[in-house]
Amino acid sequence: MSSRLWFLLLASLTGLASVVSLLAGNDAAASIAALLQLPGHDPLQHTLLLQLRLPRIVSAASAGALLACAGLAIQARFHNDLAEPGLIGISGGGALAAALALAAALPAQLVSLAAFAGSTLALLAIQLLAHGRSAAKLLLAGVAVNALCGSLLTLLISSLPDGALRNVTFWLMGSFAGASPAQALLLAAAALLIGTLLWRQADFLQALQLGDRAAFYSGFHVGRSGAITVLLATLACGLVVAQCGMVGFIGLMAPHMLRRLVGLQLRPLLLLTPLAGALLALVADLIASQALYPAELPIGVITSLAGAPFFLYLLARQRGADA
Repeated sequence: MSSRLWFLLLASLTGLASVVSLLAGNDAAASIAALLQLPGHDPLQHTLLLQLRLPRIVSAASAGALLACAGLAIQARFHNDLAEPGLIGISGGGALAAALALAAALPAQLVSLAAFAGSTLALLAIQLLAHGRSAAKLLLAGVAVNALCGSLLTLLISSLPDGALRNVTFWLMGSFAGASPAQALLLAAAALLIGTLLWRQADFLQALQLGDRAAFYSGFHVGRSGAITVLLATLACGLVVAQCGMVGFIGLMAPHMLRRLVGLQLRPLLLLTPLAGALLALVADLIASQALYPAELPIGVITSLAGAPFFLYLLARQRGADA
């Protein structure tokens, strides 16, 4: 199947998942009437759909697209198909910094800035630890940084008073519930901007698949272009962590699924990966909101239940290929 057909299919599935999420838990006919403001509609339901449901759907889709783009960019830059923001410590660094900002009751803008700064510092630490070594060393360095961030986060949580503890703990589990229109707009704009900028890096990322030296001899400034790619991935991850909490494994699953479907060419992957990430996030959010309705599961639990076995499968397959 061509990339264009895969695009149409993924776009249709993402749209379908959005509609199902919008109408889930309510009478579909009444919801459609309220949404379209047909005669006899419930004005309160119209407000709820536009102010609560729609921002949640846009936030989920945008966050999934950002995480998928970040995962693809990091895997391409470091030549490691197992690299993913949550696995190599980038999300952990952002979570630790954002949790510190939340515990200090800082404004939301500073929480976002802290998450980006924490993700950047974690990435710098990983690169320093794995500099000049193999992709496997990079993954191990990321695991070590992730463990350190997790330990410091646990230490922070154990020292917080009850009120701050509830806020930080709930945020860490990840959720798209309560997303505001402003948050949805921010994430959607970020997904569009970062996706566009990564698209402009497509030729560099494709050349990079043959190694840094091959990319250099192809006329690319590897250091500068690589730094831009990593910065964009870190910004994407930091924004999602700050706005939605910890949502893992989407950046691992979406690129891998598409590689099996469309191949290794970076342009089709950069076009389709955001849609696949958005679809995964919407489906996970739908399960989280409806599985124990009216109670709600954290989104991070759903993505981890799917992503952890997927990671183990990839690890086993890679080990079998190396044997």
